[in-house]
Amino acid sequence: MSTDGRRRIALDWRVLVGLLITTVWITAGLVYLLGIVGWSNFVYLPTADIGSFLEGAFAPLAFLWLVIGHFMQQKEISTNTKAINVQEMSARRLELHSRRESYFKLLSLVQDQLGAIASFHYFSVCGPTGTGEMSQEEFNQNRAAASTGDSSLFVRYMILLALKHQENPDELNEVFFGTSIRSRHADNYEKTFSKLLVEAKAVDTQDMVSNALLYGSAYGRLYHIIVSVRNGDLEGPIFELSSSSLRSN
Repeated sequence: MSTDGRRRIALDWRVLVGLLITTVWITAGLVYLLGIVGWSNFVYLPTADIGSFLEGAFAPLAFLWLVIGHFMQQKEISTNTKAINVQEMSARRLELHSRRESYFKLLSLVQDQLGAIASFHYFSVCGPTGTGEMSQEEFNQNRAAASTGDSSLFVRYMILLALKHQENPDELNEVFFGTSIRSRHADNYEKTFSKLLVEAKAVDTQDMVSNALLYGSAYGRLYHIIVSVRNGDLEGPIFELSSSSLRSN
């Protein structure tokens, strides 16, 4: 046992009370034995009588220390339980911190993936097979710019396309689901973002990260637009929010 442990036991009021009662009890027993019974009379008692006397004299002390030991054990168990709870909470916080670090590393990778999906989707709409607004060379230049730090570039381009056609549901549907390739890109974007959103909610019990991702980023705006166009729900503030998203990004 450590010095601190011995000090805690020595200072425990239960031990002090137990020692005081034991001292008083043994002193009273010696006074009774020497003053009333007499040492000579006690020594010549039969062995069975001496055993009975000692059993009766020390039985209360044994019970006393049994009770004291029980309460001290309960206190030690309570202290250990609190320590275990603290360790468990620390482990949970460490696990959550580790999961958050992993999530933010994953976030960067997934945003790059979402940007790549949006780039191919945009090229499908505005490239040579679509409106022809963007040539292969322009696409390659923009893709290079996006890959060097601005992964949301084509995400914003897609939002601009949606804003451009927001008054015409048929044209919006053509932009996002007009061909099998565009439908596949829209599906991939929606599924990838949904998985990222699930991971965000898992590491943030107050939904601050998931709300910022869903409502405060261009990635979330494009996700909302894709879902709205798919469901035919084009009313509401979603396009106004998308405009504010472009300004903030």
